[in-house]
Amino acid sequence: MAKSGQSGRPGSEFILKIIKVAESHLFNDEESSLIRSCLLAEDVLVYPTDTLYGLGVDARSQKAVAALYLLKERQETPISVLLPNVDELLKMAHNLSQRGTELIKSFLPGALTVICTTDYPFAPQLVSQKGTVGFRVPADGLSTQIPEILEGPITTTSVNPAGRPPALTRSQVETYFSDRVQLMLDSGSFPSSPGSTVIDLTTQPFTILREGEITRHDLEDFLN
Repeated sequence: MAKSGQSGRPGSEFILKIIKVAESHLFNDEESSLIRSCLLAEDVLVYPTDTLYGLGVDARSQKAVAALYLLKERQETPISVLLPNVDELLKMAHNLSQRGTELIKSFLPGALTVICTTDYPFAPQLVSQKGTVGFRVPADGLSTQIPEILEGPITTTSVNPAGRPPALTRSQVETYFSDRVQLMLDSGSFPSSPGSTVIDLTTQPFTILREGEITRHDLEDFLN
């Protein structure tokens, strides 16, 4: 059942809606309706993944993604997308090598972001000049329900303004963004995490752009 909590500046009428969740949580109809309505209204959702809390908007909406970049105080730094399963990723990614496909199937779902070319109609801000997008399929069973509820991909990026550490609790989310986030799926406190590892599958050999929870050693069989 969704629970609402007052948020924002004193005297503000803004209410941050809260849905308390656990790792094995399955969204009921009321909760799914709240999530879908939030995203279709081009508002911002905070949700837990297998590494950190993420900021989600409809990844097809140029307006929603523009608002997310403004919220994050970012200009050109890429923001990745979250999909419900590996099959969806393989449908959206183009020109994957056999080795790239093997890597995806070996490490996803998991704490890995893979950079691939795509012609899916994402909001243009999410697509690099090379036509690439970062794809995530987390290993938790909760965040991957969200694109299924929306019937489309969502963004995934840590909950923080540029240059600040990621929010690990509801209170930190509220400190950062006050009345600028509409709905939060609250799973409690997160431990500190380096986030997902980012690997570019369009280069030969593959290039690790950021080492996170999955280490270079874990990936070494795919780096030659």
